[in-house]
Amino acid sequence: MKTRQMDGSIIPSFKHVLLLFLVATVCNLSLSAQNKVRVSLSGGLNDNDITYKASNRINTEYQNESGNYFKAGVNFKVYKNISIQTGLTYLNKNYRFRRTESLSSTTTLYETRYFNIPVMVGIQPLANVLKNTKFNFEILGGTYVGWWNSLDRDSSARIFAEYGDNVDLEDTVASISESYNFDTNENHFNRVDYGLQAETRLGYNFYKNLSFFVEYSFMYGLSDNQKNQLRQTSKYYYTTSNYGLGLSYNF
Repeated sequence: MKTRQMDGSIIPSFKHVLLLFLVATVCNLSLSAQNKVRVSLSGGLNDNDITYKASNRINTEYQNESGNYFKAGVNFKVYKNISIQTGLTYLNKNYRFRRTESLSSTTTLYETRYFNIPVMVGIQPLANVLKNTKFNFEILGGTYVGWWNSLDRDSSARIFAEYGDNVDLEDTVASISESYNFDTNENHFNRVDYGLQAETRLGYNFYKNLSFFVEYSFMYGLSDNQKNQLRQTSKYYYTTSNYGLGLSYNF
C-alpha cells in the first residue's frame, strides 16, 4: 500500500483495454461495411450501489456513492430499426463501507475506476411515429465486460485515548488516504468485471448528421470483485446507474 499518487500501472491497463476496443471496432466495421455507422461521445454522472452478502458481519453496511463516466460509442445499423452498439466506457463504481452503532465514525470510501466494453442490441420502437420529426428514441440491451483499473481509499476511524486514574476517555478521528497497488494485489481482488447492461437514448438531430442526445444506462453486475480472496467472508456485486449527455454523428 502507498500514499495516493498516480502510478504507472494505469498506462498499460489502458493500452490493453484500448486494444480490445479497437479490435472489436475493426471486426464490426468489416461485418457492417454496407450499413450506416454512428459514432458518439457522451458523459455524465453515475450512482453506484453494492449488493453484498455478509450475514456474519454485524454492525456493518455498505452505502452507494456517486461518480462520473465517459463513453465513446460505435453503433452499426444492421436491419431497418435494429442496430448493434459497442464502445469503451471509463467510469466510477464507488461505494462506502461504514461501521454502525458505537463505531459509526469508522468509514472507508472506495473510489474505483473501470474500463468497460459494452455489446448491446438496439431497437427504435417509435421509428414510425418520429419519422417526420428530428427526434429519435432508442432502447438497447446486452452485456459488458471490463477491467478494474484503479482504487483509492479514504478511511476515517475513531481513536480512543485514556487519561488519568479515572480512565477519562477522549476520542479523536484519524484519517488516511491511499492508492491500492494492483501490481501486488495483496487483497486478491478480482479485476475482471462483467454483467448485463440496458440503455435508453433520446436524440435530436440539430444539424445535418449531428445529433444531441440524453441517455440513461443501468448496469447489473454479475462478477464478484472479491471472489479471489483467500478468506472470503462475503460476496459483492455492483449495480450502477449512469445519467449523461452526448453528441453523435451519422456516416
